[in-house]
Amino acid sequence: MHLNIPKPIGGLVNILLRTKEYFLAAASLVMAAVFFCVVILRYLFDADLFAYEEWVLMIAFWVYFLGGAMGSYENTHVKADFLLSLIDNLRTKWIVINITLFVEVLIGCVLTYWGWLMLMEEVNYYPDWQTTTGLGLPFAIPKLGIFLGFVLMTFYTALHLYSGLRDGPTEEWEADEAPPHL
Repeated sequence: MHLNIPKPIGGLVNILLRTKEYFLAAASLVMAAVFFCVVILRYLFDADLFAYEEWVLMIAFWVYFLGGAMGSYENTHVKADFLLSLIDNLRTKWIVINITLFVEVLIGCVLTYWGWLMLMEEVNYYPDWQTTTGLGLPFAIPKLGIFLGFVLMTFYTALHLYSGLRDGPTEEWEADEAPPHL
């Protein structure tokens, strides 16, 4: 992937990516194992795993939002780039993509702020914060995952914008940032 970012930030990005990769792999394996155990318990032993939905749902929030951040970094998230497939001029494509990235960063900042407000609303009610009914897990756990996901999505989108503006419309940039022609 072509991201032209300064070395100190590059080191931070590598640490974040490795941490997310390990967390996402472990969380996915845990969720698969839990569902396997639930099926075995339910259909072979006619038993149930108490309140597994509560903590598996919290893990799922973390997986979903950190996976979204990974998609932002890898530039593989779902896009509606039909207009770009009609543009042949590299410079025009570069301008459109960087305007789009700028708007994405602005939206990401707003969502990150709302995620912060959501998390702080939960934290401010401590020790009387909302918890799940079965295990008493605080709702702040999935909300922290949502907030961190928005922070990382915004950060990675800003890195793509920075890298695109720094490099300009080059062939290497187009290969990584612009979608292929239809």
